[in-house]
Amino acid sequence: MPTAPKEHTEQPTVNDCFENFIVSTERVFEILGKSPTGKVTFEQSEQGDARRQLLHVEKVAIENKRLQRTSEASYIESISYQLHDIIVEEMSEYLKDTPGVISNLLKLPSNIGMLLDSLTVRACSVSKLEPIVATMPWLVDDLTRIVNTARFRRKDSRGRIIIVETLRTALSFLGIENLRLLIPSLIVKRATPQITDPYPLIKQKLSSYSTGVAITAQHIAIAQGINKSDAYMLGMLGNLGRCAVIRLYFRMFDKVQLHLLQECQKDKEHKRHDALVKIVPSANHLIALQHTFADALTADVLDELALKRLFITPAMRAVAGSSHAQPSVLSDTLSQARLYAQVRALHQTKLTDAKTAKSTLSALKYPQGILAKLKNIDIFTLPLVKSDAED
Repeated sequence: MPTAPKEHTEQPTVNDCFENFIVSTERVFEILGKSPTGKVTFEQSEQGDARRQLLHVEKVAIENKRLQRTSEASYIESISYQLHDIIVEEMSEYLKDTPGVISNLLKLPSNIGMLLDSLTVRACSVSKLEPIVATMPWLVDDLTRIVNTARFRRKDSRGRIIIVETLRTALSFLGIENLRLLIPSLIVKRATPQITDPYPLIKQKLSSYSTGVAITAQHIAIAQGINKSDAYMLGMLGNLGRCAVIRLYFRMFDKVQLHLLQECQKDKEHKRHDALVKIVPSANHLIALQHTFADALTADVLDELALKRLFITPAMRAVAGSSHAQPSVLSDTLSQARLYAQVRALHQTKLTDAKTAKSTLSALKYPQGILAKLKNIDIFTLPLVKSDAED
């Protein structure tokens, strides 16, 4: 659940900065007070209001505020709150339908859990993966495209490039260890929203973050002596709820805005119509909605997948703050991996300094020596290797 609104004296945390970074890099400068004169700071922004609105599930007295405010900006803001009240209500209802979230928002088939389980077992093989992957044309296309890139390209005895056209050959050329990394990544890629205007970089940043968390979790798991495959899977799939919330928000925004515009046209409310046209998706509400729903939704999705060999759902429940879930080494690993990936993403884009990064990371008890090791690892790139063909 969202935390209480921040006091004006409190500085934005690394997590605050990162959540804004996912939406727009410019917003990080704003909340740090480094923006041009006239830009609002974090404390003055509506983000705190958005969280409070969600936390208390309160309805804004739109008409009263409209009567009290005379400026165009205030009027547009009041209409925006009205629009977002409807969006929040409809999203809250929609997200209760987990099977619908999986099929309609994440665009994933019902047997995705079977595929993930198959990747997890030690006896995983091309012959066991092929019939499952074959039921997912989008995954077949992605894997075929990847195996035909320069990185995995092979030549025959005469030096001619082999064009891979069959699924079995693609799986064999890629190899099981690469597939254990690639397939979860491609699942998240499919779930990631592609159209997020006016914040077009969300998909790239979210994809990079998912990889960063997964690779970091894998290395922390090795240091902790726990299953590195479970940690990788949890790190990667732990963003499915975030993907669904973001995609649903933009879908609902368009739907509700269009409905309200049609009402205005019907009732000849020209002023309200003009205000609605000027409203764009709110980064503050988008961040607040992720904060409220994403992790619990991820846990619901993993539960719905009915995983039989991949034991990550309890850890996701614990990270989501469920009162019925006990923290574990695996749930701690996910929290540590997320924080580290956030710090790295901000630091490499010069949005936080080394002192702040060190102070932030010291709040969690990382395994001894792991931070020094991670410093030399490119966590935002999958460590794929060219492998010999497998049967």
